[in-house]
Amino acid sequence: MSTTCPTCAAADETVPVRNALLDSDRPLDPQTRALLTMDPEPKGTSGAAITLFVLAGLLGLLGLRTLLSGDNAEVDDAAYQFGYHYGAFLIAAVLLGVGLAVHFGGRSRRSRRSGTADQWPRTYEQWQQLHEVWRATWLCRRCRAVFLPAASLRPGSAASPAVPAEQFPQWSMAIARQGDRPGAPATSD
Repeated sequence: MSTTCPTCAAADETVPVRNALLDSDRPLDPQTRALLTMDPEPKGTSGAAITLFVLAGLLGLLGLRTLLSGDNAEVDDAAYQFGYHYGAFLIAAVLLGVGLAVHFGGRSRRSRRSGTADQWPRTYEQWQQLHEVWRATWLCRRCRAVFLPAASLRPGSAASPAVPAEQFPQWSMAIARQGDRPGAPATSD
């Protein structure tokens, strides 16, 4: 499929953005590559936090088993008895607290990295909208501009004007966020 650039009318220098990023014969310069690279899919909970939650749950179950088994330790020391019956619960609570700290710490790092408190996309569905725009966007290597060809997002949608690659992150986010897709009705968050 040959798509024509709206600025220079060249069809031989246009390529989908995702293909331009993978092209090893004509690699993009690092600045353009950074501008056109899509953010990874947002994750809900990190693997470290999930591991800590699972360990806390398993220790909680071990504590229940120890508590309900009815067998007592043969030592008369009260501190030892307390540790024997409730130690697994205490360790589980510590692991749960550390897991929550890791989980919320990762979220705050991601929001600080974005530079705004109103980080967008916040949800997986919003990320999917942005990813849909990213997949449909084309790059003109001659103009170093990005654009959406006609009917790229949905049948019957009009072509978008070309914008410089420097404006791609804001432009694609605006299209995905505000529903400013050519020929599409506006949507809300």
